[in-house]
Amino acid sequence: MTSFSDIKGQKNAVRFLSNCLLKNRASGSYLFTGPSGTGRALTAKAFITALFCSNNTIASEPCGKCLSCLKTEKRQHPDMFWVTPEKNKNIKVEEVRDICAGFCLKPYESDFNVCVMEEAHMMTREASNAFLKMLEQPPARSLFILITDQKELLLPTIISRCIEVRFSSVSVGDTVDIIRNLAEIEEEEAYFLAHFSQGSPGAALQMINEDVSGRKKKILEMLTRIAEEDNYDCLSWDKEGRDYLTEDLEMLIMFFREIAMARENLENVMFEKSIQDTSMYRFFGKYSIEKIYGIMERLINIKLALSGNINPKLAAQILPGAVRGKS
Repeated sequence: MTSFSDIKGQKNAVRFLSNCLLKNRASGSYLFTGPSGTGRALTAKAFITALFCSNNTIASEPCGKCLSCLKTEKRQHPDMFWVTPEKNKNIKVEEVRDICAGFCLKPYESDFNVCVMEEAHMMTREASNAFLKMLEQPPARSLFILITDQKELLLPTIISRCIEVRFSSVSVGDTVDIIRNLAEIEEEEAYFLAHFSQGSPGAALQMINEDVSGRKKKILEMLTRIAEEDNYDCLSWDKEGRDYLTEDLEMLIMFFREIAMARENLENVMFEKSIQDTSMYRFFGKYSIEKIYGIMERLINIKLALSGNINPKLAAQILPGAVRGKS
């Protein structure tokens, strides 16, 4: 059963929301901002579970046994509207109108009608305007929670009507603990994923399913082959899609950052100190620090271009040159 005790690394957000429940100030509109995968949706569920719970003696902790708790855990509570758009799909005005219609009715089983909207920035202009009207004249005993990692894409008038609850990246240690509790992986792999996900347990768990560690191994094998054969012909990304290519770029940037840190004797900020014992480091470590930073800059520029409109095939064609330190 989801409760605030399950939320790691978000003490400020949990403390604020717990106080809202304890002081009976849970109505209104909230905007959960911060990186994806940091527990925003999990916190929303814990908040609503405690709000709907029929037997909680402490307002911020649900009993986990009553019918309301069980329904909320499964997102089946009749007074809860939970919107999760498909990847890269907009939230359309029809969905918002359905929520408006539901909020016009009295709650069936609780004191509140609740709406949680993940990826709220994906609302179309029409959907945003319809949602804004609901916020301007909210039904009695209503609660809205918008979740986004791109707050700047929301209408300013929507933002101004919400209480912002900020979520931050989770520490490496907490991220390792979270993903090892939820997945059977070795500590070394968990440590890599915690760094690579930039403190996002949700993203790290998704990376396990996508075998990102396997992709890391392949990239390391390519770099090692370059080092041992002094031959760049093995560099190839002909069959990579945009998402995979972006992840590969992030890994390459990370590896060259480690090489640069080792060159600058900054072992204390490295996450993989063993890189200094590899043939890859002995090869690329001979580069001037300026050339290493130049490679990183080119890789970052390709990644930025990929987030725009550049064709992934074109990015894949210029990527080997960037690794070689050529424009």
